[in-house]
Amino acid sequence: MPVIAWKEIYETGIVALDDEHRKLIDEINRLYEAVRDKRGETVLGDILAMLESYTVDHFQHEEKLMKEYDFPGLADHKKVHQELIDAIQDLKNRFTAGTEELARELLKFLRVWVLEHIIDVDKKYGSFLESRGGRFIK
Repeated sequence: MPVIAWKEIYETGIVALDDEHRKLIDEINRLYEAVRDKRGETVLGDILAMLESYTVDHFQHEEKLMKEYDFPGLADHKKVHQELIDAIQDLKNRFTAGTEELARELLKFLRVWVLEHIIDVDKKYGSFLESRGGRFIK
C-alpha cells in the first residue's frame, strides 16, 4: 500500500505538471516501501539523484509556464523551489559523507513538503494558468 495515493486535491489542473507530480509521488512511494522493508539506504542514492534531476527539470517547466502566462506569484514560487533544491543538496551532501542514516528523514521531509507544496503553492498557479486556457499546455 502506498504512503501517498494520488487524490483529486493534488491536481493543479495542468495535465503535464500533474503527470510530473504523479511521477514524484511514485518515487516517494518507492522510498516508503524500501524504508518499510528496512532497505531504505539501498535506494537512497538513486532517490536523491532522481530528486536532483527532477527539481531542475520540473521546476524549470513550472517556472517557464508561469513566466509565459505572466503568473504574478512567480518570484515567490521560485524562492520556494530554491528552498527545496537547497534541502535536497544538503541531504545529498550528508549522504555522500556517509555520516548518518537519511532514508526515513528524506521520506518524512518529502511527504510533508510535496503535499503541502502541491496543495498550498502549486494549486495557485494551476488555477491561474487554467483560467487562461492552459490546462493542456506542455
